[in-house]
Amino acid sequence: MIESKNAAANTVKAYGQVNVNKFVSIYHRGGTKRVMFFGNSITRHEPNASIGWHGDWGMAASSIDKDYVHLVVKALDERYGKVDYCIAQGAAWEWEYPRTEEVFEEYYAKVREFNADIIIIRIGENITAKKHLEIDSKPHFAKMVDLLVGDNAKKVIITDMFWYSVYNDYFREVCEDKGYTFCHLTDLEEDESTMAKGLFEHAGVAGHPGDYGMQCIANRILEKIFE
Repeated sequence: MIESKNAAANTVKAYGQVNVNKFVSIYHRGGTKRVMFFGNSITRHEPNASIGWHGDWGMAASSIDKDYVHLVVKALDERYGKVDYCIAQGAAWEWEYPRTEEVFEEYYAKVREFNADIIIIRIGENITAKKHLEIDSKPHFAKMVDLLVGDNAKKVIITDMFWYSVYNDYFREVCEDKGYTFCHLTDLEEDESTMAKGLFEHAGVAGHPGDYGMQCIANRILEKIFE
């Protein structure tokens, strides 16, 4: 297979997706369960007028309640009562992964303090195949997973990418190596109705999951949480 045309057209920059002081945002709501999301622009991207994106949630949902993070949180609220949740915007890891341990300590240490019961790791699209071939990202991803999870036994769900890439299989491999739960997403891009095409002029934004794509992502993650 060749690398996804949609991934190649993703011109949304990996850096500057959120302000550094929002790399980890924690929402305490008196919940009995805690869920953490580690991801990139599909998880959260702040407004950027230069690319026509005006939301502060997962690109390219039409509103905050329709991105996959908040759809999952809503479903967990309905099942368990209010949950506390943490959004860790991990694009900094994607463009600095050769420094994984330093990046974690610099930007994501608060994740450990949150001590999540459920960890959802959905990342990778901003690592180009060229960069991966120059510096293998797989061991750095495995290290980041260890750093995010810590020593406590938790429900950990690792997805592959929304867009196909030549190195996509290693997310499953790392998941299996560590005994965590794998969630397959990559086939979603075969259906262009999962994307926000036609809703944004910027091709990179429009190639991100729209409302239907976000619902599909949330549904698959929830299936793994509840199985």
